[in-house]
Amino acid sequence: MGLKDIFLSWFNKNGTLKLNEYVGKLTTEICFKELAIQACVNLIANTVARSEFKTFEKGKETKKDNYYLFNVEPNPNKSASKFWRDVIHHLVYDNECLVVQQGDYFYVADSFNVDKFAFKDYVYTNVVIDGYPLNKTYFEPDVFHFELHNEKIRAVIDGLYQSYSKLIAAAQKHYKKQNARRGKLIVPTNYPQTDEAQQELQKLLNERFKRFFEAEGDAIVPLTNGLEYEELENKANGNKGSMEGRDIRAFIDDIFDFVAIAFQVPPQLLKGNVADTDKAVNNFLTFCINPLAELLTDEINRKLYGKKNYLERTYMKLDTSHIRAVDIKDVAGALDILLRIGAYSVDDCLQYLGMEPLETEWSKARWMTKNYEPIETRFEGGDEDEE
Repeated sequence: MGLKDIFLSWFNKNGTLKLNEYVGKLTTEICFKELAIQACVNLIANTVARSEFKTFEKGKETKKDNYYLFNVEPNPNKSASKFWRDVIHHLVYDNECLVVQQGDYFYVADSFNVDKFAFKDYVYTNVVIDGYPLNKTYFEPDVFHFELHNEKIRAVIDGLYQSYSKLIAAAQKHYKKQNARRGKLIVPTNYPQTDEAQQELQKLLNERFKRFFEAEGDAIVPLTNGLEYEELENKANGNKGSMEGRDIRAFIDDIFDFVAIAFQVPPQLLKGNVADTDKAVNNFLTFCINPLAELLTDEINRKLYGKKNYLERTYMKLDTSHIRAVDIKDVAGALDILLRIGAYSVDDCLQYLGMEPLETEWSKARWMTKNYEPIETRFEGGDEDEE
């Protein structure tokens, strides 16, 4: 075997160089999109799980069976926190979620088929719960069918990511190429042509040099038979157009921004940035969580309570006011104002702070300072003074 044969042996039959034997394999399958979607799902689900389903009868807040079902134990197998996380997960991934009632409990369907009609109730069949298929046919009034959007958000994200992932993969490849070590192996003309010598050369290239390039610390490679290795200078570091690691991070940040926008989540919350957190949280609650809370309660009220009860102020409401972590020092002034104008009772203030109400006659009463009086009284007093 001559030098020409040795050189040609480094290539595949189709003429391509077998780089994977020398510099390793470049993985192009990346999961940044899935990470961004999961981060959105977790953020929204955790926020909804911190909310409270409040139940009312004739306009008075009560805590009975429905309160326990929706806030503590929807079914024997799942807590309310896990249950609503499953609902949010299906809403995001499938654009819809079906909840069916079995006995006195509620269950989230893994999958189902729906036949839609213009002027008749929708019909739900092939309902599967935790891998168990149900033979029962459900009609629209019998189920909670939550729908997020007309179009599946994830389909749009997938279409965007198909193109954008190519940019990230290309950036990774370019970055590795620019920062890779390069060298040349000088093979003398009098190098032995025996099979043993050629096998030793192949082993040197395939094994020893690979370990040499992949070594994290100091490393050496022994050379014999007049072989010489010369390290080539990497000129990429001095090239202003070179790709840096933070440039790849910018592509990844774009993916998170796109996904966050799709779900109405402030990007800084998704990425854990602390700048303008209060404003971001307010936007998150206003444009993402509160519309979602309205979607859930509207469906529950119209199916579980119905028109007659709702108009008589017997209904359910998802309260998102306690989602934010509150420092008592920050709200003390506001609670004082609400208390002295009669908007809050002492028990209301305690409940807002996450404390148990006193449930006494005076703590339930409304109080108002003498600084406030009806405007009519004020006018009447003025007329008397003039006389």
